[in-house]
Amino acid sequence: MYHSLSETVRWLIIASLAAAFLSCRPPGSDKNNIETMQVKWDKLSTKGLQGDLTKGVSAAYAALIDDKLIVGGGANFPGKQGFEGGSKTFYNQIMRYDEIKKEWKEIGQLPELAAYGVSVQTAEGALWIGGNNATGSLNNVYSVSLTESGDISLKSFPSLPASMDNFAGCASGDLIFVGGGNVNGVPSNAFFSINIKTDSVWKELPPFPGVPRVQPVMVSIVMEGKQSVYLLGGFFGGDATTGPTMATTILQYDVAAKAWTEAGIQTDPETGKPFSLGGATAMQLDGRYILCLGGVNYNVFLDAITTQYHIGQNPTLSPEEKQKQNLEFSKKYMTQPVAYYKFNRECRIFDTKTGVWSTIDSSSDFARAGATLVGKSDHFYAVQGELKPGVRSPQTFRGEIHFSNPLNRK
Repeated sequence: MYHSLSETVRWLIIASLAAAFLSCRPPGSDKNNIETMQVKWDKLSTKGLQGDLTKGVSAAYAALIDDKLIVGGGANFPGKQGFEGGSKTFYNQIMRYDEIKKEWKEIGQLPELAAYGVSVQTAEGALWIGGNNATGSLNNVYSVSLTESGDISLKSFPSLPASMDNFAGCASGDLIFVGGGNVNGVPSNAFFSINIKTDSVWKELPPFPGVPRVQPVMVSIVMEGKQSVYLLGGFFGGDATTGPTMATTILQYDVAAKAWTEAGIQTDPETGKPFSLGGATAMQLDGRYILCLGGVNYNVFLDAITTQYHIGQNPTLSPEEKQKQNLEFSKKYMTQPVAYYKFNRECRIFDTKTGVWSTIDSSSDFARAGATLVGKSDHFYAVQGELKPGVRSPQTFRGEIHFSNPLNRK
């Protein structure tokens, strides 16, 4: 049954999170570190969205500036799907949500139509980084802020060293990190950083190990003086030597040591099976936890990209036959009901200190791919995204997480 966040504002005390921590902690550990969380969700109005934006977008840019939600760009299929002869539409409108009037208002435009980039919060506002549109991938970076009158201000920032789309990024103090995705059109393990106060160019860092990751998530954590970047999720569509893969290894980058290590596996705490974070969203909480929302289903998506991979790699098929089989597959795959795709309903927490996953909530409202998550540890926004391939939602949700016993947290 559809569980709507708008019907009831839900407060969830997550005893299961504490229980999971207790079961995994070594003897003699400090139980004061065990804590519960409370989660509150509200659905924002869609009033003020105009034209094809009323159908919702995925992969938009977003920022929370002076506690005001700003959303720019994004993409959708306003008419026919791609296999029907339609085309994806990209947008450049920049919208602000008015919490008092409960409506969206256009406050500016991006310099180009764009989506599938990275949004990173900074002390001064945000950076909107890279992305792509109908004409190609982008290396542009913009510093985003609001003027005293509430208008949008976009200033050019040092460009990426290559065009990047469907990648991930995060901030750790003055350091900005980006990696994965498509780099110059090719799935990549690339990893770059820039200090927004001292650097004029991006620096290339050690690439992350394993397969390339398209549509991963990236989060920074500073704990006990150690500055780390975590890379989760993503997928690789395969190449001539390696088949399609859903990435489930959690990678941790030690900023001081400039080295990658494995920090865990994406495993469902109830079933013990791997889950996907491809097309998901994530953010850090309380300097310790990683909150993850949405993403494609591990098995359904892997089956789909594997089918297309085998068509593309089949040496007995002519280019015309490959095109025909891909079209036939798309017609079948893209026309299933929303429930068929089984996008992740779970709101999951990864404890970087214990390595434990916990599911703190589950709702069809979270079952999005290509949403944008932006905000702070105490409140944040999950912006739109797709309900199934080709179909977006205009709904945005505001979330709040409250910790019990805050004085006991370490």
